[in-house]
Amino acid sequence: MRLSRRQCLRAALAGGLSSLLAPLASALPTNNAASGPLSETLAVRRRWKTGNLRLAPTGRLENQVLFAGEQRLGLIDPAQTAIPWSVPHQLASPAIFRPRSNGPIVVCGGLAEIAGWRIGEAQARWRYRAHDQIGTPCLAQDRLYFGDGHELLAVDSENGTILWRFAAVADTRISYAPVVTGDVVLFGPGDGRLIALSAIDGKPRWIVDRMADWQYLRQLHPSGDTLLAGSYKEKLYGIEIASGHQTWEFSAGNFINSHHVANGVAYLWSPTGWVYAIDAASGRQRWRQRTNDYRGGRYNWGALLAELISDETRLYALDLNHVLHILALDDGRPLADFQLPERVRPFVQLLDDARLMFANEAGELLLAELPDQAIR
Repeated sequence: MRLSRRQCLRAALAGGLSSLLAPLASALPTNNAASGPLSETLAVRRRWKTGNLRLAPTGRLENQVLFAGEQRLGLIDPAQTAIPWSVPHQLASPAIFRPRSNGPIVVCGGLAEIAGWRIGEAQARWRYRAHDQIGTPCLAQDRLYFGDGHELLAVDSENGTILWRFAAVADTRISYAPVVTGDVVLFGPGDGRLIALSAIDGKPRWIVDRMADWQYLRQLHPSGDTLLAGSYKEKLYGIEIASGHQTWEFSAGNFINSHHVANGVAYLWSPTGWVYAIDAASGRQRWRQRTNDYRGGRYNWGALLAELISDETRLYALDLNHVLHILALDDGRPLADFQLPERVRPFVQLLDDARLMFANEAGELLLAELPDQAIR
């Protein structure tokens, strides 16, 4: 049974996926352990007012946190109550992309403009205004790669010099982030193609046209010699980075909300009610864990999830009921569930020593710490 993204979202938000998803319940080997016990609400240890009302996902620089919103860009040290660096970014549109850093340079941007700052300075070192619309950027060493309409640009992150441009098909937009692995940059311009360019000069290495199969490739993550590509049409693909040849595909049953790659495994969530762990080299399922049975039973995670994150042993999933779920990375068994103390934006920043950072809906950043029993 195949559901459209619109059908799945509509039913999920109405709480009525039971009849739609029943045929999928016994398809694959499953970890059917019940969800872990709901602990007491996570306590907020510290909070910071950022000068924004709506925060983009945060970035990390060593064990410090970068933030950006509609007004300001800044840096937070979780050990300090004061914010060591915060400046009005004065972008032509709100910052919606995660701020990125390659050390002293921080890149911050939105759909209309992107810019680079040196940490500690008040003024941007450079700015780039969109000719059409800026896509999610990728920062790799000293270069920034991003789409502007149908063009992909490579920019020196220190001074903003445009190093090269590559024009894809007109009337498309490179909205999703490119990815760099070795000396190759890969991206999908939204017309069913996957393109590999030389990161040095922007010249094509190979181009694969698969419009009938995947349209947009939403998220790209390298793992060894394989590119993990999440499609707009519910499938995750394994693709040889050297040639563009597809080696495997995995169907999640409906659109892939996000996927996260760590140590040779892709972790993804499907709104059919499962979290999957997929071997990056072979495409084989390592495990799956039910998140929602849509029948009012014991599997009752919120209908939508933020992006997954992980540390060495645990997978973290924040649902839109503002509950943080923790699974074992090796087999998917539920370890704990924690209610957040207030409504938060759909992202989690993982720090050292079992500390987590969230953003509430008032533009504040919140620092929380997991109880000892949750991290043993």
